[in-house]
Amino acid sequence: MCTSLMIRRFMLLPLTFSCLLLKDASSFTAPTNPASRQARTSPASSSSSIGPTTTVVCHYSLPTNPAALIDDVLQGNATAAASIVGALTYVRGTDTMEQYLNNMMPPQLQSFPLWTRLPLATRYSRRARQFRLRRLIELATPSPDNPDDDDASSKNRRERRTLFVLLRNIAENPENGYRGISDLLQQATRDAANAVILSSTELLKRTPDLETPQYTVLKTRSNGLEIRQYEPFAVCSVTMKDLNSNSGSDKDSASRLSNPQLSGAKSFGALAGYLFGENQAKKTMKMTTPVITEGEGDDKKMSFVLPSDYWKSETMSDAPLPLSDSAVRIAPVQGSVRGVLAFGGYGRKSDAMCKKLKDLLLKDGEWCAVENAPVVLAQYNDPFTPPWKRRNEVSVLVAPRDK
Repeated sequence: MCTSLMIRRFMLLPLTFSCLLLKDASSFTAPTNPASRQARTSPASSSSSIGPTTTVVCHYSLPTNPAALIDDVLQGNATAAASIVGALTYVRGTDTMEQYLNNMMPPQLQSFPLWTRLPLATRYSRRARQFRLRRLIELATPSPDNPDDDDASSKNRRERRTLFVLLRNIAENPENGYRGISDLLQQATRDAANAVILSSTELLKRTPDLETPQYTVLKTRSNGLEIRQYEPFAVCSVTMKDLNSNSGSDKDSASRLSNPQLSGAKSFGALAGYLFGENQAKKTMKMTTPVITEGEGDDKKMSFVLPSDYWKSETMSDAPLPLSDSAVRIAPVQGSVRGVLAFGGYGRKSDAMCKKLKDLLLKDGEWCAVENAPVVLAQYNDPFTPPWKRRNEVSVLVAPRDK
């Protein structure tokens, strides 16, 4: 009798699950107002450096059903992502943007029923897709610089930014064959599970098409450690101590050009200002990679690599001088041999990676870290790159081990 009842209940499970999916699907409403674009001419704008001209400026109206449009994205529609990003970019920095992102944000994980975790559920269920979006947001949201500041408001703000970064990445890379939220979650999960980047091919895929210091790989270990011979290059740098005591032009640059993905956001702004023309020659220079940081507290120093025009000793003097009231300094970087460990995610993992790098060099039979040499963090990507596509490295000066 009991066995017969259990069999009947088991046979009813697929029907129950189907009903749940139908109920979930019935709550979905197709997008009724995709982001619209209107054009106007702006005499004050210019599309070239030769005289004033008119240019077309696109105006976006936000779709009225954000939950429906985000579900379109989760099912693999990169065009819907582009509509959202275009509209949000137009209202960026306003309460309208924040509210709209809030309306697209999925519920917390504990709000989802168990069946949303089933592999095939995303094909039929909006809630199953939202569950995967929530997991992706939690994987991709960076931790705060200061754990004491991790209140609900700070966490919500970082999660909204992460959602925008995800949408922008989908919109800008449709050629990569975006297939839906499950595919992105798999990429993020794999990257989170791999502490270091072992493949040189993967390393190159994560490197922006910008000038970067040149090096030759001398040794590659199966544990991810690389020994590289770097050629000389040049940097512009600023220390937190100098920046905090400076009340000149750096303050304005720091407020306008800061990078919230970097712990030294003010330093980033000051250096970006120098590259973008806030120098004595009023010369705009091209961006390079990576952003280099070393030290702690007030002694923390951030550096941008200067364009290769100024890497040679005889041409470095041609680099534009910083403004007289700026804390930015220009300096050459000599060629060197460094032990390097590459990793994905955000640079905030660097403390653990520094320890791992030192441990690997302690056990290496050929190379050892130079005594008292600082470990340097290099971050290669812009703030809109999701963590599973980012390239970060920690490195330290090394020397051949005495036999």
